[in-house]
Amino acid sequence: MSLASPDKLLWLMVALPIIGFYILKTRLRRRQVSTLLFWEQVFEQKRQRSLWQNLRHWVSLLLQLAFVGFLGFALADPLWNSQADRGQDLILVIDNSASMGAINPDTQQTRLEEARSKASDMASTLRNGDNIALITAGTSVRVVVGMSDFAPTVVEAIEQIKLTDGPTQVRDAVAAARRLASDPERRRIVVFTDGGVTDRDRLKAESSNESDADQESRVAQDESTTPEDVAFDGRLDADDVRLISVGQTLDNVAITTFQVRRSTVDPIGYSLLVEVKNFSEDPVENRLTLKLNDVLADVIPLKLQAGESYRTQIDATSQAGGVLTGELKDDDALLIDNVARAILPERPEIPVHLVIGDESQSYYLNRVLESIPLVRIVDQSQIDQAKLHIFAGVVPDAIPDGPVLFVDIPADGPKQFAGADESQGTPAWRIGEAMENPIIAKQETSSPLLRHVQLQNVILAGGRDIAVNEQLGNATTLLETATGATVCVSVEREQGRILLLASDLDSSDLPLRIAFPVLMTNAMNWFFRETGEIRPALATGIAADVPWDIGPVEETTLARMIGPAGDESPVTVKDGFAKLGALSQTGVYHLTTESKNQTPIDGQEQPTEAELTEVDQESSTSASDLEAGSLGEAVAVNLTDPNESDLRVPELSDDASAPLPPASRSPWFYLVLAACGLVIAEWALFQRRVVA
Repeated sequence: MSLASPDKLLWLMVALPIIGFYILKTRLRRRQVSTLLFWEQVFEQKRQRSLWQNLRHWVSLLLQLAFVGFLGFALADPLWNSQADRGQDLILVIDNSASMGAINPDTQQTRLEEARSKASDMASTLRNGDNIALITAGTSVRVVVGMSDFAPTVVEAIEQIKLTDGPTQVRDAVAAARRLASDPERRRIVVFTDGGVTDRDRLKAESSNESDADQESRVAQDESTTPEDVAFDGRLDADDVRLISVGQTLDNVAITTFQVRRSTVDPIGYSLLVEVKNFSEDPVENRLTLKLNDVLADVIPLKLQAGESYRTQIDATSQAGGVLTGELKDDDALLIDNVARAILPERPEIPVHLVIGDESQSYYLNRVLESIPLVRIVDQSQIDQAKLHIFAGVVPDAIPDGPVLFVDIPADGPKQFAGADESQGTPAWRIGEAMENPIIAKQETSSPLLRHVQLQNVILAGGRDIAVNEQLGNATTLLETATGATVCVSVEREQGRILLLASDLDSSDLPLRIAFPVLMTNAMNWFFRETGEIRPALATGIAADVPWDIGPVEETTLARMIGPAGDESPVTVKDGFAKLGALSQTGVYHLTTESKNQTPIDGQEQPTEAELTEVDQESSTSASDLEAGSLGEAVAVNLTDPNESDLRVPELSDDASAPLPPASRSPWFYLVLAACGLVIAEWALFQRRVVA
């Protein structure tokens, strides 16, 4: 044992005045009395004695001196032999993933609460010369407190750690801890986790001493890895990592898959793929309840054996769309995986105003439009209800606002359109002469209009070359003939998208191909900025690019994302995709381009500041408002990670889970306790008797 501050031993000099007080002679004061009869006995007792005769309470003196000695050595900060060499960099890694929210039925505490308690006790063992840091390993790795020599800051931060709904990132957190403290001689990483990681059964092997064969195998696998890579990877079997197991093994039933996709036979139908797994060691009975916008859709009784999974596909229809919710009976230890959500897009009816020229029959065009269930052709009296205008064999004097489709274009475009220069009178487009049997040689495969469409080598009778005026909008060539003529063009403009198809459908073989109705369906989705597919539900903790067509904007723009609790964060939108980071909470998120002080777009109501504040304060109201889809494009986020739903805790022995020596308190702590005990003993033996 050695001393970190030997100069503090000067405090032992306090023992000298204490000894002086004990051997101090008693000086008697003179007083006049009426008689000496009784005082002679007192004089005999108070007669001056020798030095050693004055030390009648020598046991009390020894206790006082021992008290001073313990305090003096405590101030000198003695160190154990294992602590005497140098200080240490202690990094606490706390797993705050979804499984850490499991409740212990005996203590009614979550695993995270237990981890926080253990971490706080370890943080209090910090001694002079040590540094400490705190990292959380939930949905994403976060350095809560960097390297510091002030333990109370870390203890306070530990109490503020909150649960996340994402998977654990323990291995990434360990790698971050190694980057935070690069000196392997000083570094000690302590991980508080329930073991909810991939291959959790290997944690015991990783934490214990490997056999020679295992070492040779791992060395062979890591042959190409440099020493620097090994120093900063996320391995848990290194000598600088100590695993502290938290919680106990519990039973759980969870929804591990909940995804919807568009039906292949019904435009307003969908298929739900759902999987429920029993992570218990005993058979369980449960039920899966399906609701669409809080309206009961189906109830599925479940009887699952130990470790068994139930997987099924459910086909249904919904034109209104909304939030499809699956929920299990909530009687297990972890509730977050009992609920899963998916977003069904609204399939609104599309009123179409169809204008056919005198020389065009457009028989096939009518038949295709009638085959699309959501399309309703309106007459002239209902033209104000039309959301899409289609012109076949005719060109209007002015292009109407909104989406417009031109088929079998007979002449140049109108001169009246948004952005036109009235002084020059340039038409919206120019049409070339009709070509004889033009064959499609090239198509723009990246366009959503040509998704699942193959038109190469197709003859477009009546095809004409189209040259679009730049003032009309941003034009994209979709179909090009072998001679280089453009026969199909899409145009982006602020007033609505335009699709130009220069082909006589009555004489072309295009309507006879299956690609034509697919092309028309793609056009309907493109006009109204729909992908045609159902947006998949996301998993917590995984970054994703969500398809989101927000209209003609710059290459990169900023939007807003409103979380399930009403919290707001910025989102980057680029090339038709919203780039979302790892989301830490389950529920329904909403994407919107509107700001709090901006005029709403597309006729949608923008929530006011008071409404957003109410969303934050009243969770029940916010849930219904958010799930109603009134705040923009909706994205469902679920916990579908089997590692988090599996509440088994690896049984790690002290040797296996702690390759490092266990952290212990410094000797000064025990010296202070001993000093306090001496004070109590001295008072009980002497002072209490004297006072009494």
